[in-house]
Order: sequence, then C-alpha cells, then structure tokens
Amino acid sequence: MEAVATDLGADSEPLALDRTLPAYGGRCITAVAPGLLAGVATELIDDAVAAARTVVLLVVDGLGWHQLHRHRSLAPSLAAASDATSPVTTVAPSTTATALTSLATGAAPGEHGLVGYRVPTSLGLLNALRWRAGGRDVRMELPPEELQPVDPFCGQPVAVVTRAEFRDSGFSAAHLRGGSMRGWREVSDIVQRVRGAVDEGFQLVFAYYDTLDKVAHEFGLGDRYRSTLATVERLAVALRSEVGDEIPLIVTADHGVVEVVEPPVMIDAEVAEFTGGWSGEARMLWLHARTGAAAELVACCERYAGFAEAAPVEQVLDERWLGRHVTEAARRRLGDVVLVPRGLQAFTMPDEDQPHHPLIGRHGGLTSEEMLVPFALM
Repeated sequence: MEAVATDLGADSEPLALDRTLPAYGGRCITAVAPGLLAGVATELIDDAVAAARTVVLLVVDGLGWHQLHRHRSLAPSLAAASDATSPVTTVAPSTTATALTSLATGAAPGEHGLVGYRVPTSLGLLNALRWRAGGRDVRMELPPEELQPVDPFCGQPVAVVTRAEFRDSGFSAAHLRGGSMRGWREVSDIVQRVRGAVDEGFQLVFAYYDTLDKVAHEFGLGDRYRSTLATVERLAVALRSEVGDEIPLIVTADHGVVEVVEPPVMIDAEVAEFTGGWSGEARMLWLHARTGAAAELVACCERYAGFAEAAPVEQVLDERWLGRHVTEAARRRLGDVVLVPRGLQAFTMPDEDQPHHPLIGRHGGLTSEEMLVPFALM
C-alpha cells in the first residue's frame, strides 16, 4: 500500500491515505472483547492480561493511531504504550455506530447488522446513534435487540462506564445491553466509576470517552483537538494510577479522523436519476438503485473515479469489507454501489439534512488515518 503525501501545515509527517481493509480474524477491534473475556492469550492478549482477574478497557472515540503518534508530545504515556504494539484495524465503515458495536460484540458488521451511521429500515433511514427515523424516536417500532441481535460482551456481565445521557439510549440498548451501566458527567467521574467497578470484581470494565471525536467533528484537528488529546492523556494516566499496577489498562478506539475542509461533493442529477435511496455516511456513501437500474447506477458512478472508489456491492462482499459472513438482514441494508473517497473529500445527497455547522473532522472511509487505532497496554 502506498501512502499519499498531503500538506499538513503544522504537522510533520504525511497523511496515510492508503486503502486499508479490516483485519478480521487478526489484529482487529472485533478480537478485543472476546479476547479479554476468554481469559486466554491471543495475538492481541498476552499472558499477563489473560491471567488478570480484572481488565479495564478505555475506548476513546476518534483516537486514531496516526493522530496519536503525530501528536505524541501531548500524550507521551499513551504514545509510549502504543509504541510497544502494532496498531489494530477498525471495521468498515470506520464509523462510531458500526465500530462500537463491533468492539462490544466481537462481531463484524455483516453479522451484527449496524452497517453504518444511517441504516435503511421499514421506517426510513435510521440514525443509529440517536435511534431516530423520520424525525422521531423509534425504539418501540425498531427494537434495538432485533435490529442488532448479537449479544454484547459474549453475554457475560461487564461494567460499562459511559456518559449519563447515553445510558438509556436506543444505541446503548443495541450495543451495550446487559452491561452494568454507570453514568459519568465530568471526566473525573470516569475514574471514580471505573474504580468502583474494579472494586466490585468485574472481569471487564468498559469505559467510553467521546469528547475527542466531538471536537474533531466541529473544530478539526487543530488547537481544540490537541487540547482534548492532552485531556485523554491525563485521563489515562489517572486511571493507571487509580486502579493499581495489578489491573491491566488497555486504551483503544473505534476509528481515526481526517480533516475535510472543502464542501462535500453533491451527488449530481444524473447519478440521482438512477438512485432510489441512500444510506451510510459521507465517506462511505451507499447508493440504492431504482428498480432495474443497478447496472446504470454503477456505470454512472465511474465519474467519481478521479478521487473516490465506486465499488459495486458484489465487490464489497467478495473483498469481505463487512466480514466473512453477511446475514440476510445486513445484506438487505446495503445499497448497490458504495462511494469511498481516497483523499480528503466527503459526499452528500440533495435531500440530506445539513448540520448546523460544517463537519471538519470526518471518518467512515478506508484510509489508514481512519482505519488504524491503538491497542495500548498502559
């Protein structure tokens, strides 16, 4: 794979915009929870971690391996711990709803079925993070345990430390159900909640911090992102100190981030003519063909070949972007062609609701900036 050099301004190394597919069955986030809960050494889990009575897993939303090492002076302890191991891949798409579900269940997207941020359903496009479709909460009409049927954490009891407002959400029911939920409101609460769960004797304590991703979306990878990364470092160091040396602390993430500073590329009228719907995200956009127009849609999307891959669904399945096995339910949620920018672009649709402020930090694609995340034993 060849990295594409891109001007970074203040940063000192080129962006890694090579095509990186998930390493299912190897060094992938799908191996994390099953490995930690099995208590057996694996490619990811060494003997000491496997033998530990309790392990703390800190999941930092948006902490890409490349971004961490590019700013290692702001997170020296995290970067040093990450140096000791190779990065792991996230899943495709490299987006929060899909990747967090794979982290918690150990299942590839083709198995758990949350194949993107926006998933087509009988009620319209489901925003998986908010569990809303048609502008309303649809937890009753689309039960999370039916749309995502894989048991989180192999069905074992796990302590989950997450934002207080996430505790009862539809997405939490989809990917964290069965966990012993402990809500936090301030960063310092995370340390206290983790300490309490460790004292209770849980085998795995799953802690989630989402602010880095939020900051990247709104402000990009500049000063505010760097300040928040320094907060992540302090959180990791505080957790390491609080839980004691005998408790392994592992830091990983759901995906990395790239900056998209140009306006999104609008799907043009000719492509839209063959399109009956869409789903996914700006950096992995699924187009669903009108009845009988799949071949025309695929051919028409070749106009984006200068900066994006236009992959027919058959290619996605053959190359196992979503894993070795894709259920019938997951297959029905896929479109006929997916558009994946190779550089720093994003796509949008004419009927897509636009955010109140431009999203600068983006993810979902297959560049190693988005796909590689740390798996760091602190």
